[in-house]
Amino acid sequence: MSFSFLFPGQGSQYTGMFKEHFEEFSEFSEILGLGEEYYKEDFKSIIFTEDPRLSDTYYTQPILMLMSYALFKVWERHNCPMPKISAGHSLGEVSALLCSGGMSFEDALKFIKCRATFMIESKGDTKTKMSAVLGLDGSELQKILTNKKAKFLEAVNFNSPTQTVIAGNADEIESVKNDLAENGAKRVVDLAVSVPSHSSLMSIASTKLKLVLDEISLNKPDFPIIQNFQAKVPITLAEIAENLSYQVSKPVQWVSSMNRLKKYGLDMHLEFGPNKVLSGLAKQNRVTGEFASLDNIDKFKELLSTYGK
Repeated sequence: MSFSFLFPGQGSQYTGMFKEHFEEFSEFSEILGLGEEYYKEDFKSIIFTEDPRLSDTYYTQPILMLMSYALFKVWERHNCPMPKISAGHSLGEVSALLCSGGMSFEDALKFIKCRATFMIESKGDTKTKMSAVLGLDGSELQKILTNKKAKFLEAVNFNSPTQTVIAGNADEIESVKNDLAENGAKRVVDLAVSVPSHSSLMSIASTKLKLVLDEISLNKPDFPIIQNFQAKVPITLAEIAENLSYQVSKPVQWVSSMNRLKKYGLDMHLEFGPNKVLSGLAKQNRVTGEFASLDNIDKFKELLSTYGK
């Protein structure tokens, strides 16, 4: 049995996620506790109450990374197989690097805190939003945005042949929705994120992250990771660092990443995080094989029993 590991990013979170996992596996409370100690924040309360901070990038990024890492540590403790290839969407790329041993836990917390902080600072007071455009090809979408001649309106996540995320000024996003519908978009869904990730507005954050990465020791990952920026597996540690810094201000090339993943001919794809957003996108990209979200406690326990040693 050959696996890929998929690590989700912002937008996959939901209130009450992993409640049963916290009750079943000690890793969840232990790892979240270490994150709370570093941040001096009550992450558990944010997860399990109707707290709007769950969609605030400063909190969303570390919480999602910690949840992915907890799932991975349970998988590792049961001596389950490692993947032939992995990929993380946006923030999930950092989760993948942490789980692969490419970055230490302490450095991952430091990096993700800087990443979120710099992204918030780069946004400034600009009123922005991100929206998923469904049912329209990415190249057609780009033509519409170009013709709109907006001040700030960009395609930032090429998720599948029928889903592209755009970022921009909130008013300009609203103004383009009719054009999108007239050109074939089935729906435009506003996302629960607080910064316009992967847009040119994040260029300052990208520059600052390069300096942070100079202070962080990266290691060769124990399993390969397809990075978002170039949709390739990096060869050197310098390339990993460069891709991580560019990633926040450049589009997520998920279609190209999934095309590369397909070349491995894998049997099963495991989603290490809440929900099953990436499983859905993989299917839209015609990735073959079985899919499982480890968010489902029964499925997770079944997989641990089947593949654990």
